Amino acid sequence: MSAMNHDHQILQLIERAFGALERPRHFTPVWHCDECAAHDERLQLCAPQTITLEDVAYVAYDPFCVATPHALGYFFPALAKFALGPPNPEHGWYASQLLFHLHIEEIDNPFYRFCDDRQRQAVTRLLAHIVETRAGLALAEGSIERFMRCHQLWSAPLIEGRMLN
Repeated sequence: MSAMNHDHQILQLIERAFGALERPRHFTPVWHCDECAAHDERLQLCAPQTITLEDVAYVAYDPFCVATPHALGYFFPALAKFALGPPNPEHGWYASQLLFHLHIEEIDNPFYRFCDDRQRQAVTRLLAHIVETRAGLALAEGSIERFMRCHQLWSAPLIEGRMLN
């Protein structure tokens, strides 16, 4: 099976796991600060089917750094698609940016705690797929070990709100 076919299967798995999430009323804690409010306004203009790499790929102004776990889940099918895409000449490889959101706070990752078992399994499969099919990109970015560690964390069972490994 080609990598492109396998990409399609992974994206279908992600869509089945996250596609039914309701659109949150707000994507960020809008009351927190002007930046959170601005990111919320930007994301309010988007849907999972219409969000673009330009909406999310500026590392220094990434709306998902302040977004709620529900917001990340709502947009996760699109973000997974960006992660499986080639590096962007202006922004680089989005998978490394998504890795940040999946690996932040390691065992206390808010998105991991938000996800149900099916969603965690889908994220785990996405991470494994990236390592299996895009190891060269991960090596070039110096992130292969972080991808593997993140996969290990997402593979661990959730007990009392914490990941164990």
